[in-house]
Amino acid sequence: MPAVIGRRAVSAADGARYETLARVATEAAVAVGEAIVQTDVRIVTRKKGRANFATAADHAAEKAIIARLAAHDPDVPVLAEESPKAALRKAERLWVVDPIDGTLNFSRAIPFYCVVIAYVEDGRTRAAAVHAPRTRETFTASEGRGATRNTVAIGVGSVTKLTEAFAVASLAFGATKRKDSRFVALNSTCARLRVLGSAALEMCYVATGTFDLFVHEALSPWDVAAPAFIAREAGATVLSLKTGEDAAWDERQVVIANPKLAREAMKLLRR
Repeated sequence: MPAVIGRRAVSAADGARYETLARVATEAAVAVGEAIVQTDVRIVTRKKGRANFATAADHAAEKAIIARLAAHDPDVPVLAEESPKAALRKAERLWVVDPIDGTLNFSRAIPFYCVVIAYVEDGRTRAAAVHAPRTRETFTASEGRGATRNTVAIGVGSVTKLTEAFAVASLAFGATKRKDSRFVALNSTCARLRVLGSAALEMCYVATGTFDLFVHEALSPWDVAAPAFIAREAGATVLSLKTGEDAAWDERQVVIANPKLAREAMKLLRR
Protein backbone atom coordinates (compact mmCIF):
# COMPACT_ATOMS: atom_id res chain seq x y z
CA MET A 1 0.00 0.00 0.00
CA PRO A 2 1.31 3.53 -0.70
CA ALA A 3 2.76 5.19 2.39
CA VAL A 4 5.17 7.87 3.41
CA ILE A 5 7.45 6.26 5.98
CA GLY A 6 9.08 8.44 8.61
CA ARG A 7 10.42 11.91 8.01
CA ARG A 8 10.54 13.74 4.69
CA ALA A 9 13.63 15.41 3.25
CA VAL A 10 13.52 19.22 3.06
CA SER A 11 15.91 21.91 1.88
CA ALA A 12 18.30 23.46 4.41
CA ALA A 13 16.47 26.79 4.23
CA ASP A 14 13.03 25.28 4.77
CA GLY A 15 14.37 23.00 7.47
CA ALA A 16 15.74 25.97 9.40
CA ARG A 17 12.47 27.88 8.99
CA TYR A 18 10.37 24.95 10.22
CA GLU A 19 12.73 24.46 13.14
CA THR A 20 12.14 28.08 14.12
CA LEU A 21 8.38 27.58 13.91
CA ALA A 22 8.67 24.45 16.05
CA ARG A 23 10.49 26.53 18.63
CA VAL A 24 7.70 29.15 18.53
CA ALA A 25 5.11 26.40 19.01
CA THR A 26 7.09 24.84 21.84
CA GLU A 27 7.57 28.11 23.70
CA ALA A 28 3.86 28.89 23.42
CA ALA A 29 2.77 25.40 24.48
CA VAL A 30 5.07 25.35 27.49
CA ALA A 31 4.30 28.90 28.65
CA VAL A 32 0.54 28.48 28.34
CA GLY A 33 0.53 24.93 29.67
CA GLU A 34 2.42 25.90 32.79
CA ALA A 35 0.03 28.81 33.38
CA ILE A 36 -3.13 26.69 33.23
CA VAL A 37 -5.03 26.98 36.51
CA GLN A 38 -5.70 23.40 37.55
CA THR A 39 -8.81 24.31 39.51
CA ASP A 40 -10.37 26.32 36.67
CA VAL A 41 -12.69 23.47 35.66
CA ARG A 42 -15.99 25.33 35.38
CA ILE A 43 -17.78 24.11 32.26
CA VAL A 44 -18.23 26.95 29.77
CA THR A 45 -19.19 25.13 26.58
CA ARG A 46 -20.99 21.82 26.06
CA LYS A 47 -20.47 19.94 22.80
CA LYS A 48 -21.96 16.98 20.97
CA GLY A 49 -21.04 13.59 22.37
CA ARG A 50 -20.62 12.03 25.79
CA ALA A 51 -18.76 14.04 28.45
CA ASN A 52 -17.60 16.46 25.75
CA PHE A 53 -17.17 20.01 27.01
CA ALA A 54 -14.75 22.90 27.38
CA THR A 55 -13.77 24.45 30.68
CA ALA A 56 -12.86 28.01 31.55
CA ALA A 57 -9.23 26.84 31.44
CA ASP A 58 -9.65 25.64 27.83
CA HIS A 59 -10.92 29.04 26.72
CA ALA A 60 -8.28 30.96 28.66
CA ALA A 61 -5.47 28.79 27.27
CA GLU A 62 -6.75 29.18 23.72
CA LYS A 63 -6.82 32.97 23.96
CA ALA A 64 -3.28 33.01 25.37
CA ILE A 65 -1.94 30.73 22.62
CA ILE A 66 -3.57 32.75 19.83
CA ALA A 67 -2.08 35.95 21.26
CA ARG A 68 1.41 34.44 21.37
CA LEU A 69 1.21 33.07 17.82
CA ALA A 70 -0.15 36.38 16.50
CA ALA A 71 2.75 38.19 18.15
CA HIS A 72 5.12 36.05 16.10
CA ASP A 73 3.29 36.51 12.79
CA PRO A 74 -0.16 38.13 12.69
CA ASP A 75 -0.69 37.06 9.07
CA VAL A 76 -0.94 33.35 9.86
CA PRO A 77 -4.50 32.37 10.87
CA VAL A 78 -5.25 30.02 13.76
CA LEU A 79 -7.66 27.08 13.62
CA ALA A 80 -8.48 26.40 17.28
CA GLU A 81 -10.82 23.92 18.91
CA GLU A 82 -12.89 26.34 20.98
CA SER A 83 -13.39 28.86 18.15
CA PRO A 84 -13.11 26.80 14.95
CA LYS A 85 -13.53 28.27 11.47
CA ALA A 86 -13.80 25.36 9.05
CA ALA A 87 -12.68 27.40 6.02
CA LEU A 88 -9.22 27.82 7.57
CA ARG A 89 -8.42 24.16 6.86
CA LYS A 90 -7.79 25.21 3.25
CA ALA A 91 -5.47 28.09 4.12
CA GLU A 92 -1.99 28.04 2.60
CA ARG A 93 -0.49 28.54 6.06
CA LEU A 94 -2.14 28.11 9.44
CA TRP A 95 -1.61 27.21 13.06
CA VAL A 96 -3.78 24.41 14.46
CA VAL A 97 -4.40 24.50 18.20
CA ASP A 98 -5.97 22.35 20.87
CA PRO A 99 -5.61 24.36 24.10
CA ILE A 100 -6.23 21.33 26.30
CA ASP A 101 -6.39 17.88 24.76
CA GLY A 102 -7.90 15.60 27.37
CA THR A 103 -10.27 18.10 28.95
CA LEU A 104 -12.21 15.42 30.82
CA ASN A 105 -8.98 14.15 32.37
CA PHE A 106 -8.01 17.72 33.27
CA SER A 107 -11.37 18.37 34.90
CA ARG A 108 -10.96 15.27 37.09
CA ALA A 109 -7.30 15.96 38.03
CA ILE A 110 -6.06 13.04 35.91
CA PRO A 111 -2.59 14.09 34.69
CA PHE A 112 -2.91 12.95 31.07
CA TYR A 113 -3.75 16.17 29.23
CA CYS A 114 -1.68 18.51 27.09
CA VAL A 115 -1.42 21.68 25.00
CA VAL A 116 -1.17 20.95 21.28
CA ILE A 117 0.11 23.26 18.51
CA ALA A 118 0.86 22.47 14.85
CA TYR A 119 2.03 24.61 11.96
CA VAL A 120 0.55 23.56 8.59
CA GLU A 121 1.80 24.82 5.24
CA ASP A 122 0.71 23.78 1.75
CA GLY A 123 -1.47 21.01 3.14
CA ARG A 124 1.13 19.36 5.39
CA THR A 125 2.18 19.76 8.99
CA ARG A 126 5.71 21.21 9.09
CA ALA A 127 6.28 21.87 12.80
CA ALA A 128 4.63 20.84 16.04
CA ALA A 129 4.74 20.89 19.80
CA VAL A 130 2.84 19.02 22.51
CA HIS A 131 3.34 19.94 26.17
CA ALA A 132 1.96 17.93 29.09
CA PRO A 133 2.32 20.11 32.20
CA ARG A 134 1.46 17.45 34.77
CA THR A 135 3.78 14.75 33.39
CA ARG A 136 6.52 17.31 32.63
CA GLU A 137 6.86 16.23 29.00
CA THR A 138 7.42 18.41 25.96
CA PHE A 139 7.38 16.84 22.50
CA THR A 140 8.70 18.83 19.55
CA ALA A 141 9.25 18.13 15.85
CA SER A 142 10.05 20.01 12.64
CA GLU A 143 9.99 18.61 9.15
CA GLY A 144 13.11 16.66 8.28
CA ARG A 145 14.71 17.22 11.69
CA GLY A 146 13.19 14.38 13.72
CA ALA A 147 11.32 14.53 17.01
CA THR A 148 12.28 15.00 20.64
CA ARG A 149 10.89 14.54 24.14
CA ASN A 150 12.34 17.07 26.56
CA THR A 151 15.03 17.84 23.91
CA VAL A 152 16.14 14.18 23.67
CA ALA A 153 15.64 12.44 20.31
CA ILE A 154 12.88 9.83 20.24
CA GLY A 155 11.93 6.95 17.94
CA VAL A 156 9.13 4.45 17.48
CA GLY A 157 9.31 0.95 18.88
CA SER A 158 10.45 -2.16 17.04
CA VAL A 159 7.55 -4.53 17.75
CA THR A 160 6.27 -5.93 14.45
CA LYS A 161 3.74 -8.56 15.56
CA LEU A 162 0.25 -7.55 16.60
CA THR A 163 0.21 -10.30 19.22
CA GLU A 164 3.14 -8.55 20.95
CA ALA A 165 1.89 -4.99 20.47
CA PHE A 166 0.91 -2.66 23.32
CA ALA A 167 -1.85 -0.71 21.60
CA VAL A 168 -3.86 2.39 22.42
CA ALA A 169 -7.17 3.03 20.73
CA SER A 170 -10.33 5.11 20.75
CA LEU A 171 -13.11 3.56 18.72
CA ALA A 172 -16.83 4.14 18.30
CA PHE A 173 -19.16 3.95 21.29
CA GLY A 174 -20.86 0.58 21.33
CA ALA A 175 -17.98 -1.14 19.55
CA THR A 176 -17.47 -3.50 22.46
CA LYS A 177 -20.93 -4.93 21.84
CA ARG A 178 -20.33 -5.85 18.19
CA LYS A 179 -18.43 -9.05 17.49
CA ASP A 180 -17.26 -7.70 14.12
CA SER A 181 -16.00 -4.36 15.50
CA ARG A 182 -12.45 -3.05 15.27
CA PHE A 183 -12.30 -2.85 19.07
CA VAL A 184 -12.99 -6.55 19.41
CA ALA A 185 -10.45 -7.33 16.67
CA LEU A 186 -7.74 -5.28 18.39
CA ASN A 187 -8.57 -6.46 21.90
CA SER A 188 -8.50 -10.11 20.89
CA THR A 189 -5.27 -9.79 18.88
CA CYS A 190 -2.93 -7.30 20.58
CA ALA A 191 -0.97 -8.04 23.74
CA ARG A 192 -2.73 -5.22 25.60
CA LEU A 193 -5.13 -2.41 24.73
CA ARG A 194 -5.37 0.93 26.58
CA VAL A 195 -7.20 4.27 26.39
CA LEU A 196 -5.57 7.24 28.17
CA GLY A 197 -8.11 9.93 27.33
CA SER A 198 -5.74 12.22 25.41
CA ALA A 199 -5.26 11.28 21.77
CA ALA A 200 -2.33 13.67 21.41
CA LEU A 201 -0.40 12.12 24.27
CA GLU A 202 -1.26 8.64 23.04
CA MET A 203 0.27 9.44 19.63
CA CYS A 204 3.32 10.99 21.26
CA TYR A 205 3.78 7.84 23.33
CA VAL A 206 3.82 5.84 20.10
CA ALA A 207 6.56 8.23 18.95
CA THR A 208 8.63 7.30 22.01
CA GLY A 209 7.98 3.56 21.75
CA THR A 210 5.96 3.50 24.98
CA PHE A 211 3.00 2.29 22.95
CA ASP A 212 3.45 0.31 19.74
CA LEU A 213 0.21 1.11 17.93
CA PHE A 214 -2.38 3.91 17.88
CA VAL A 215 -5.84 3.56 16.29
CA HIS A 216 -8.56 6.20 16.32
CA GLU A 217 -11.83 6.58 14.41
CA ALA A 218 -12.98 10.14 15.22
CA LEU A 219 -10.20 12.73 15.34
CA SER A 220 -10.59 16.46 14.78
CA PRO A 221 -7.88 18.46 12.98
CA TRP A 222 -6.53 19.92 16.23
CA ASP A 223 -6.29 16.40 17.73
CA VAL A 224 -4.13 14.92 14.99
CA ALA A 225 -2.14 17.62 13.18
CA ALA A 226 0.68 17.96 15.73
CA PRO A 227 1.06 14.54 17.39
CA ALA A 228 0.74 12.47 14.21
CA PHE A 229 3.50 14.61 12.72
CA ILE A 230 5.66 14.09 15.79
CA ALA A 231 5.16 10.34 15.43
CA ARG A 232 6.02 10.51 11.73
CA GLU A 233 9.22 12.42 12.46
CA ALA A 234 10.04 9.74 15.03
CA GLY A 235 9.89 7.09 12.30
CA ALA A 236 6.23 6.08 12.34
CA THR A 237 3.97 5.46 9.40
CA VAL A 238 0.68 7.39 9.63
CA LEU A 239 -2.05 5.77 7.57
CA SER A 240 -5.66 6.59 6.83
CA LEU A 241 -7.88 3.89 8.30
CA LYS A 242 -10.31 4.55 5.45
CA THR A 243 -7.95 4.24 2.47
CA GLY A 244 -4.83 2.54 3.80
CA GLU A 245 -2.75 5.30 2.23
CA ASP A 246 -0.64 8.07 3.77
CA ALA A 247 -2.86 10.13 6.05
CA ALA A 248 -3.60 13.80 5.46
CA TRP A 249 -2.66 16.30 8.16
CA ASP A 250 -6.29 16.46 9.28
CA GLU A 251 -7.20 12.78 8.82
CA ARG A 252 -10.16 11.72 10.94
CA GLN A 253 -9.34 8.00 11.18
CA VAL A 254 -5.72 6.86 11.52
CA VAL A 255 -3.40 3.98 12.27
CA ILE A 256 0.05 4.93 13.58
CA ALA A 257 2.96 2.55 14.23
CA ASN A 258 6.31 1.55 12.84
CA PRO A 259 5.95 0.70 9.13
CA LYS A 260 5.64 -3.08 9.43
CA LEU A 261 3.27 -3.03 12.39
CA ALA A 262 1.11 -0.38 10.72
CA ARG A 263 0.70 -2.62 7.68
CA GLU A 264 -0.21 -5.57 9.89
CA ALA A 265 -2.79 -3.48 11.73
CA MET A 266 -4.34 -2.32 8.47
CA LYS A 267 -4.75 -5.94 7.34
CA LEU A 268 -6.62 -6.71 10.55
CA LEU A 269 -8.77 -3.58 10.67
CA ARG A 270 -9.79 -3.33 7.02
CA ARG A 271 -11.07 -6.88 6.59
